[in-house]
Amino acid sequence: METKSFSESLAFRIILVAILTGLSIFFIIYFKDLLKPFVMAVMVWYLIKTIYNYIGKIKIMGRQLPRWLKGTLSLAFIFGAVQITINLIITNLSAIVNNFPTYKSTLDILLINLGESMGVVNITDQMQEQINKLDLQGFLTSTLASLSATVGTIVIVIIYIVFLLLEEVAFSKKIDAIFPDPRKRLRIQEVLNEIYQSTNKYITLKTVISLLTGGLSYIVLMLFGVDYAFLWAFLIFLFNYIPYIGSLIATLLPAIFAIVQFGSVWSFVWVFISVEAIQLVVGNYIEPKIMGKSLNLSPLVVVVALSFWGYVWDLLGMFLSVPITSIMLITLAQFPATRNIAILLTENGNIENVLIKKKED
Repeated sequence: METKSFSESLAFRIILVAILTGLSIFFIIYFKDLLKPFVMAVMVWYLIKTIYNYIGKIKIMGRQLPRWLKGTLSLAFIFGAVQITINLIITNLSAIVNNFPTYKSTLDILLINLGESMGVVNITDQMQEQINKLDLQGFLTSTLASLSATVGTIVIVIIYIVFLLLEEVAFSKKIDAIFPDPRKRLRIQEVLNEIYQSTNKYITLKTVISLLTGGLSYIVLMLFGVDYAFLWAFLIFLFNYIPYIGSLIATLLPAIFAIVQFGSVWSFVWVFISVEAIQLVVGNYIEPKIMGKSLNLSPLVVVVALSFWGYVWDLLGMFLSVPITSIMLITLAQFPATRNIAILLTENGNIENVLIKKKED
C-alpha cells in the first residue's frame, strides 16, 4: 500500500510540474510583448539601484544626500547615457547608409581582384550577384527605422521603472501583510534578498566587464582606422551579455566590415585576431577573477537556457537567459521538493552558496 501511495504521489507531482511548466511557457510566449518591456524595466531598475547605492556614499558636510536627490541623479545618469548612446548609434547607422555605395564599390573591386587571382571569374560574378540580392542598404535603412520606432517602447519602460521605484517603498509592507508569521516572513525576505543580491551582482559586474571589453575594442578599432568604431564597440559591449556566442558574433561584425572598408582580406584577419584577443583575455582571465563562481551554473544549462529564451524572447531572451536561470536556481534551492532540480542546474552539484538556512528560534 505504501509503495502504491508513493507511486501515485510521485505521478501526481510529475503531472502537476508538467502542467505548471506548460502554462508558464504558454504565458511567457503569448504575453511576451507585454512582458519584455517590463523585464527591461527591471534590468534598468537594478542598474539604478546600484548607482543609487554608490551615490549614497557621497556626503556633503558629513551628511548624505536626500533620498529624492539620489533617486533623481540615478535616473538622470541612466537615461542620459541611454539617450546619448541612441543618438550616436543612429548617427553611425545613418552614415553607413549614406556611404553604402562607396563601401559596395570597394567590395566589388575586392571580389574582382580575388576572382582574377584565383582564375575563376564565374565564382566572383556569382558572389557579386548574391551580395546584390541581400539588399544590405535596405536592411540598414529598416534597422535605422526600427531604432527610431523604439522610442515608444522606451516610454513604456520609463513608466514601468517609475512605478517600480514607487512600489519599492510599499513592497515590504505588503510582504508583512501577506505573511503574518514572522518566521515565514523572514524566510521570504531572505530568499528575495538573495535573488536581488545575486542578480544585481551579476548585472553590475557583467556591465563593468562588458564596458571594459567594449572600451579596449574601441581603442583597437581606432588604431586600425576602422570606421564607426563606437558602433562596433557598443555592439561588442552589448553582445558580451550573451554567453558563449555573443563574443564571437560581436568580434565578427567589425572584422567583416573591415573587408568592406579596406577591400582586403588581411584587414579581416588582423581586426578579428586583435578584438578576439581582447575577448579571450577579459573572458578567460579578468572575468573569472572578478565574478568568481558565484552563479555556479552548469555550462550545458546555460546553453539550453540561451537557446530556449532566445527562441521565446528573441535577442532580449538571450541577454536575460543567465539572470533568469540564476533566479530559478536560487528559488528552487530553498524548497526540499525542488532542491534536486536546483542541484541539476549547478556546475558542481553544490548549492550551499545559495541555500538559505532556517534560523532556529
